[in-house]
Amino acid sequence: MKKVVGCIIIIPIVIGIAWGIYIAFSKQFINYENNEKIENVFGKVQTKYAEITKFYTYGTSLNIEGKIEGVQKDNYEGIRAIVTDGANYNKEYKLNAEFNDNVLNFKLENEMNNGINLEDLDSNKYYIQIRLKANNSKDYKYYLLDNKTDYKNIEYYTLTKNETNKKVSIKFNKQNYNNKDYNYLELTVEDTKLPEEIYDFVIDSSCGGKDKGKTYENYNESDITLEYGEKLKTALEAKDYKVKLTRDSSNTANFTNDEYSENGRISIACKTKAKYMISLHLSGTKGSGVEVYANSNCDLTLAKNIADNICNSTNMNYSNYNSYKKMDGVYVQNYNSNEIKARSNTAVSKGYEPYNITTNTSKLFTIREVGGIATNAFVDGRDKTYSANKYWNSNTRNRMLSNLFRIYKR
Repeated sequence: MKKVVGCIIIIPIVIGIAWGIYIAFSKQFINYENNEKIENVFGKVQTKYAEITKFYTYGTSLNIEGKIEGVQKDNYEGIRAIVTDGANYNKEYKLNAEFNDNVLNFKLENEMNNGINLEDLDSNKYYIQIRLKANNSKDYKYYLLDNKTDYKNIEYYTLTKNETNKKVSIKFNKQNYNNKDYNYLELTVEDTKLPEEIYDFVIDSSCGGKDKGKTYENYNESDITLEYGEKLKTALEAKDYKVKLTRDSSNTANFTNDEYSENGRISIACKTKAKYMISLHLSGTKGSGVEVYANSNCDLTLAKNIADNICNSTNMNYSNYNSYKKMDGVYVQNYNSNEIKARSNTAVSKGYEPYNITTNTSKLFTIREVGGIATNAFVDGRDKTYSANKYWNSNTRNRMLSNLFRIYKR
């Protein structure tokens, strides 16, 4: 009996010692692994930084722009962005580059809805580096990224899949390595669920309130687009997406015509941090058929897919309207030089400095004004006709929704 009692006492002690040893070795291994990652990232970088002049999310992508000083054009061979976890994950992105004297300016993508696809990243911590190749060297030069903007860190939430999401924290941080502090840009990805106030899609049904939009007999644009919006919301929710309407049956009667007020459609849309915004419109002039409008600096693949699928799934055809047309069913409408001049004259007559509008600025306000720095949103309050768009100069998704479309049935 004493032997049995002794065994009962000894077994937990042995298990406890073994478990303690396991935990100690596990911690030591994790520390070794982390130290190795830090060595791989920080052990080969230049003391000089790649200075980031702009960074933003648009749709599901992260885009960065910046510069490296002291690079001679005649000695330049190529430049890439590297996303790495310091161990097994390394993905390269070819950068667009141009020189201004001995300053190398770079941009991840010219099309704002392309870049580092945040949906593709698994839960982990990633570092972003710039890799430069010079003609007179067989070795690469690696640069960490230093934030030279006034923009804050970004929180991105992935599209809902099987009721799960990931949170991507995009932030500039510091790391001490060999008694020196290094600035760097990191992406930390972790499993989560969407907070209550954050959505995958936001749908904007045109007009509302006193604005009935286009009318025909007893039909109003505001009623039809609301019906479309509600049905589209139901269809997307059936695929497990989380969807917000800027206007629904609860607020349509008193929907404000001030698009930029706290309860205006721009503010409602931007608060959602949605990845995609779809704006629904009807029009009764200048042709008939389906038109999908997108921003001029976008990859138009998604716009084309939407136009094709609408036509293939209904008895509707592509619009026969040719102005602003990029391809069947896809349109881009920007300000032209005469419109820019008229805007400038209006600003001068009202006593405020003209907005920085170019021929790359979308004329369609929903596409432009939810886009922040990516789409040259410009209603910042200087024109007292409107409330200030609080999100005009933002780099984040809650103030910049992507792949915006105005869908017309003419």
